[in-house]
Amino acid sequence: MKRTLFLTLLALQIGFISAYSQDSAKKDKKSRKKTEKVEKTINKAELIEAEKKAEKPTFVSNLKVVHIKDSLFMLQGKGGNIGLYIGDQEAILIDSQFAEATPDILNTVSQLTLKPVKFLINTHFHGDHTGGNKNMSDAGITIFAQENVQKKFRDEFLKKQNDSINQLVESAVEKFTGNGVEREEAEGRAKETVRQIKFQPYEVEYPMLTFSEDLNFYFNNEKVMVFHVHKAHTDGDAMIYFTNSNVLHTGDAYVKDTYPFIDVANGGSVEGYIAGLEKILMVADEETKIIPGHGGLATLQDVKYTASMLKFLTSRITYHYADKKSLEAVLAMPELTKEFEDKGFGKGFIKREAFLKVLYEDVARKNKWRNGGPSDDND
Repeated sequence: MKRTLFLTLLALQIGFISAYSQDSAKKDKKSRKKTEKVEKTINKAELIEAEKKAEKPTFVSNLKVVHIKDSLFMLQGKGGNIGLYIGDQEAILIDSQFAEATPDILNTVSQLTLKPVKFLINTHFHGDHTGGNKNMSDAGITIFAQENVQKKFRDEFLKKQNDSINQLVESAVEKFTGNGVEREEAEGRAKETVRQIKFQPYEVEYPMLTFSEDLNFYFNNEKVMVFHVHKAHTDGDAMIYFTNSNVLHTGDAYVKDTYPFIDVANGGSVEGYIAGLEKILMVADEETKIIPGHGGLATLQDVKYTASMLKFLTSRITYHYADKKSLEAVLAMPELTKEFEDKGFGKGFIKREAFLKVLYEDVARKNKWRNGGPSDDND
């Protein structure tokens, strides 16, 4: 009897413990689910907060961004057109516009990619394409340019220094002559005085890798061809061709829908400019996207039109020069450029008169005093 009662009590106790354990397990399971739900809510809130912190700040760019294709963009602002190629790890910029535009340029790039800009390639030396070089170099960007670009920077430095020396000499001469010294003696004293001044020697303001002719390299599986265009817009022009993407940046060796600036004083030439356009026609095809130095995105047909315009005007001016027509007479022929003026070519930086003058003077140099040269007779 006692044994039976003991076993019965034991069974009841075990059942109670079992029931309690099951109930406890259910409560624990519910508690864990509740805890997990709370944790998920907390994690989600933390994630949202983290994403908010990582959000890019509101930024209004002064640059127009044109998506060309894939990872290639054109940035347009106050200076020359900028090319941007975004690779797997880093990015390339082509030209840097003006110095004051650098923050805008880099901020705009940061809106398009978080990858750092590794290289900057200059298409030529003019300030609307290279003004931001120093800022870019300070930001850790490596700069490439045709070797004549670096020479132009050196020449500009030396010219400014020479102008300063001449001003100092003239100022000293005025001081000496004001004290009763004869002009000739005053000039001698002034030069000797200025000669004692130690002027800063020319130093490269920032690192620049230069090349003479062509430069080919691979960047994130993209073959990039950089080639020198001789005596076109200047004597230091370079074009950049992204071969896989079939996108070509011409710099000012081609500008769209406007008369080109042929900078004769800095090594440019009509013959070289036409040769540069012919080179574009050799490299490009109907599918090539062309970034001009100025103007909108261009096609092969756009370049062909500019080339034909240059050849036509050069041919007609050569004819009129041989017919002894003066520059003034040629400028007074509206029919000569009517087609191009109607298309807005004369509304750009280079106006009709300035462009025709460059072409006329080029023809005159090549045919100096041919048939006695032009006369003032416009008949």
